[in-house]
Amino acid sequence: MKKKIILLIVILALFIPTLIAVGYYINAQNAPVAERTVEKLTVTDLDGNVFVFDKSSKESKEMISFFIGMNNSAKQINALPDQLRGAECYEAVYRSFNKDKVYKYYFTDNPNEAYYVDARNKTYSINSDKAVKFLSMKYSESSFEASKEPELTVSNQSVLEPVNIDWKYKAGAGEFISTSYTGKPDINAEYPVSGSLQLAFSEHQPDYVTVKIMQGDEVIFDDLYEKLTTNDIGETNKKFNIEVNAKWYESADNEFYGEALYKFTANVSAPAYFYLGEDTIEHGEFVVLTGKNILDINSIVFKSEPSINYTPKFYQEGDFVVALIPVSIALEYSPSYKFTVSSGGVTEEFNLNVTERAKKSNIYSKAPATLVNRTRTQAALDAFSNALKSTVNTNESVRYWDGVFSEPVSRLIRWGFGRTIVVSSTATQFVNQGVDYVVNAGDLAVAVNKGKVVYVGEQVYSGKLVVVDHGYGLKSWYMNLSSISVKVGDIVEKGGEIGIVGDTGFTNDGVNLHYELTINGVPVCPYPLNEEGIKMYVGEKPAQPEEPSEEPAETETAE
Repeated sequence: MKKKIILLIVILALFIPTLIAVGYYINAQNAPVAERTVEKLTVTDLDGNVFVFDKSSKESKEMISFFIGMNNSAKQINALPDQLRGAECYEAVYRSFNKDKVYKYYFTDNPNEAYYVDARNKTYSINSDKAVKFLSMKYSESSFEASKEPELTVSNQSVLEPVNIDWKYKAGAGEFISTSYTGKPDINAEYPVSGSLQLAFSEHQPDYVTVKIMQGDEVIFDDLYEKLTTNDIGETNKKFNIEVNAKWYESADNEFYGEALYKFTANVSAPAYFYLGEDTIEHGEFVVLTGKNILDINSIVFKSEPSINYTPKFYQEGDFVVALIPVSIALEYSPSYKFTVSSGGVTEEFNLNVTERAKKSNIYSKAPATLVNRTRTQAALDAFSNALKSTVNTNESVRYWDGVFSEPVSRLIRWGFGRTIVVSSTATQFVNQGVDYVVNAGDLAVAVNKGKVVYVGEQVYSGKLVVVDHGYGLKSWYMNLSSISVKVGDIVEKGGEIGIVGDTGFTNDGVNLHYELTINGVPVCPYPLNEEGIKMYVGEKPAQPEEPSEEPAETETAE
């Protein structure tokens, strides 16, 4: 028995230290972080900047010690104030015992209102003196709007950071912190400038700006920015070395002051300009906007007042860019629109006059209810829209069309564009977004202009359908076909066979061809294109266009 007791004592003596160590480890895993156990501290600020402190330097050790001290002096409270829930915060990750513990720190303008939430989701109120000290450190810059060093934007396109800066901003305790530094410009970087040198500063507007412009060793201009004109740098294909010196004055009202120097090479070209192909169209038609000297096609900004609910897409046409802009028949009528177009520091305004479409009586469809309820339900329309979404949103950047457009069949119009169609059998009505023709069985449907076939298929609403892309977002649609003569990828010429007319899909209870012309999915009136083509000018600004032609007559006998 005595031997057994001795053996038990020996076993306990061997395992107790291990058990104590395990218990200490488990307790340490769950306890708040301690300075002696922290291997590394990683802090992410409000702007996403990451700072790593790993005890490899005196500064790192001091920052770890400061954060642990800030934690230890804090007092536990019930919860984070409501106004801070979901707010931006500093995230500190403590690496201890090979495990990461995430703490979140919230600082406000008031040092008495600073908090942190630990890894156990417990909330603490930070000592105000500790909060003030942290907010006076360089690592807290993201808490202060005034700390953001001003960037320079050149001609609304290129953003430059200063080469040299002496910047001071007011921090938590009301004292100013300096973020001065000296760097080197990228001597190989060239920044495009269209016509005139447009300078703008982010965050803080300077009180004083001078510009020095040099071509080689020759000083072209050295004075206040406000005195700089287009004539000082010319308009075509020149390179200049430019220095911009900006100053922000110290005053009792400012939370920042300093001086910054920017250096860059400007590649100057002629200023951008735009013009419309015509200044008057009819509601439901479209206009072409042309631009030249566009350095970046993606930099063009377009606005319309009132809104046309459409963002133009520009395409390169030699040295020019063009966009087709529809004024949809679905928009509430407005007699005029003001278009504002900007690019490369140039802004132009255009007034587009819009005439109202002539009011015409409703057209009555004899389509039987059984056909309507099968082919023109909301479900059928939605299925059609979803199936053709990719076709609508994908455009050829090559312009295929040329000259005037033909009609898809050599027949009279049955239902014209923009006419209100009333279906007698179901008492429903809709506005016709295309043109329907009186046709005979066996008639050919032909391409209205050169283009690429981008869709061939059949939908409940449209029946057998072909879509031809003419380029720049312009597409023609041929519906109700009985057979199709082309395949996707074919290039068809104007007048080339598309298929044979038929009675598939929603028709007027008989053989039919429904034809639409769209720009990025917006239906537009095709009539003017049959006589004058598309008024697109790539050269000198066009002369005053002629009045729009009248739309072709419709036959009423076919109803």
